[in-house]
Amino acid sequence: MENPELTNLAETLAREMKQPIEIISEPEGNIKRLALPPGWKLEERDDDAKLLEHPRRKIAKVRLHDAESFIDYVKRHGSMTDSTIWCVADYLAGKVDFLGILNDHGEDENKPAWRDHRATFSPEFSEEWNRWVGQNKEPFTQAEFASFIEDNLKDIASVEGQPTGSQMLEMALTFEANQDMRFKSAIRLQNGGVQMSFVQDDDAQTLQKMQVFDRFSVGFPVFWNGDAYRIDARLRYRVRDGRLTFWFELIRQDKVLESATQTLIKQIRDQTGNPFFFGDPFAQQ
Repeated sequence: MENPELTNLAETLAREMKQPIEIISEPEGNIKRLALPPGWKLEERDDDAKLLEHPRRKIAKVRLHDAESFIDYVKRHGSMTDSTIWCVADYLAGKVDFLGILNDHGEDENKPAWRDHRATFSPEFSEEWNRWVGQNKEPFTQAEFASFIEDNLKDIASVEGQPTGSQMLEMALTFEANQDMRFKSAIRLQNGGVQMSFVQDDDAQTLQKMQVFDRFSVGFPVFWNGDAYRIDARLRYRVRDGRLTFWFELIRQDKVLESATQTLIKQIRDQTGNPFFFGDPFAQQ
């Protein structure tokens, strides 16, 4: 049953006293427990820790920028028994993150750990990946598509049965040359390409033809300073009011990202030797 006298006393203290009240003090450890207004929540302070010659234990939250640095940090500060590595990957969303907990719980259930010395690593995507994935399924005018192909020509992969870089460049330049012409018709060819016909707006009898490809391949690193991977793409177009709009669709780039991540995972597992888990170690239940 609630005691009215104690309740009134607590309310009076909370209203009248403006300074924290020291509840418990541990002189040897320099740790103080204080009740702080306005809610009088019990907090723990270690104000004298900075005066010690060394911290009582390692506490850090660091972010590394490449796999080698992440591996070196885990090996330098961790141990084989008390350090774990975690991976959270959402390939469809294009997100990959690694977390090393240097003072994680070990196998001895009687020796729990603080889990507050952590190293994080989120692989940086290559510039090529950002360009192609960033423009995936985005519409281009003829001139814009031509400029994009010219700027990223080195990424076009030579694959049998698909256009080479020089053929893609020729196609792009033809797009640019015909940007002021009106689209007339398209005929699908036996080799998988499409032959498009254009006419001058002021001369319907002037006919120019060009060939485009409905599929091509690109090759570039997924992660910065990483290995190159091949991604196939579909070339699409739409006609509206006699004008063409182009876009490309990368085919399952999530599987390419998964493959590149698996290579990274193997490198981290092999070079650290620490227990490795897929999941979020601090997920809220």
